[in-house]
Amino acid sequence: MTSVTTPGAFGRTLALVNGDLQFANGDFVIISGRDDLLQGLNTMIYTPFGSDIFNVNYGFDLLSALAAPLPPRAIQDVIRLNIVKSIAVDNRIREVKEVVFDDDPHFYDLSPQSDPKDRANARRTLRNWQAIVVLHTVSDTDVTISLQGSGL
Repeated sequence: MTSVTTPGAFGRTLALVNGDLQFANGDFVIISGRDDLLQGLNTMIYTPFGSDIFNVNYGFDLLSALAAPLPPRAIQDVIRLNIVKSIAVDNRIREVKEVVFDDDPHFYDLSPQSDPKDRANARRTLRNWQAIVVLHTVSDTDVTISLQGSGL
């Protein structure tokens, strides 16, 4: 395996690219630290809740948020709760500090490269949503992840 590193507080794992194992020089690529944490959280969020036959409590329950006939703000609240519920089970996370959707002005403080007009157009025409999640980790650092989906 390529360059085995010390796992540290966040661990280490095989690198994934679009859900497939990544190779370099004919061997698996290993990631560790913050990259491992972010990959693990993204994998959890993009895995439908209950679809892992080895851990039926793993994943993100987006379907329940979108199945109910609720107004967009209530759907955001359900998505926010499910994000917190999913991420909180990871023992590398001490606290989910905030979940901010792209229709909140604070989103653009956390993601200054995002264009509010482009995001508003995507929400309206494509029914896409984006959220920034700020997490406090066991290494006493804050980590920010960006999530997106459709259905609002």
